[in-house]
Amino acid sequence: MNSLTWLKQKVNSQTSDLTVESADIRVIGDRRSGKTVYMASLAYWPNANPNSPVQTVTPIGDLLASQELIKYAQDVLEQGLELKGTPLKPNVVEVKDYGLQILLKDRFKLSKLGSPSVKLTVNCKDYGGEFFQDLIRKSNNSLLMDYLDDCIRSTGILFLVDGTAYAKDQEYANSLELFFAALDQADLQHKQRRIALSISKCELSQLWTGRHNPRVLMDSLFPKMMGKLETWQSRKLGFVDYFALSSFGTLGKEYPQPNTILKQRDRGGTTSVIKEPRKWRPFGLVSPIYWLCTGQRHKALDED
Repeated sequence: MNSLTWLKQKVNSQTSDLTVESADIRVIGDRRSGKTVYMASLAYWPNANPNSPVQTVTPIGDLLASQELIKYAQDVLEQGLELKGTPLKPNVVEVKDYGLQILLKDRFKLSKLGSPSVKLTVNCKDYGGEFFQDLIRKSNNSLLMDYLDDCIRSTGILFLVDGTAYAKDQEYANSLELFFAALDQADLQHKQRRIALSISKCELSQLWTGRHNPRVLMDSLFPKMMGKLETWQSRKLGFVDYFALSSFGTLGKEYPQPNTILKQRDRGGTTSVIKEPRKWRPFGLVSPIYWLCTGQRHKALDED
């Protein structure tokens, strides 16, 4: 089945009687933080754990962007290929805007008996990694200003950080401070938005054991960065919560091992490809989106 046929079948399988929660999200993070792989894994949900609270994830909106995302997913999750980094576009309107509808199963809904299921509708823009780096190096760059203006229009920010890049904690903290200052200066309405700080690549053994307590994991790995986030929240400028996720998952239950093949490891983090595509079981992918849409945590979305 080609990607376009698969996409059309998903779009046509809609469910009525839904409570719809929506968010306009920007996905930011350094290079190799796993932004595009995360989005591709979300779009390719049919192979995920059948016991998950998530029933379907359906790409919507721009068909070309959706097809591209599905092609990424097939390359990463079926062929075990390594994706090239997302380049910083010369114009913010060229940034891929991926639309997704996430339907939760009836038996996992948090509301009262007889109420409708929950459907999360999100638009996610995937910025190139240079966006975050350039906050420090090119603070007056006009293109960077365009990107920041675009961030202002968002209702939430999904901030991905490679859990093995903890050596860059100070750099990330400095970038965050500049990012918050730029938002404050540019946002005339000063609306409170949510930031979901998500630690990626938690299939790795040193991160996997802390996946159920991402706040503690964040504090141990990125204390300076966390300090900036907590200060921003304490000033009532917005809301922050912490998440752990893995786009690839692990192999085994009693003695779990990363379902990855390591390609590169250095100060900037880790680059891997999937090891066993047929045993793909991602972890925590929908949890930050649910929080960005609703402002609430869904316990079942944080379970294995």
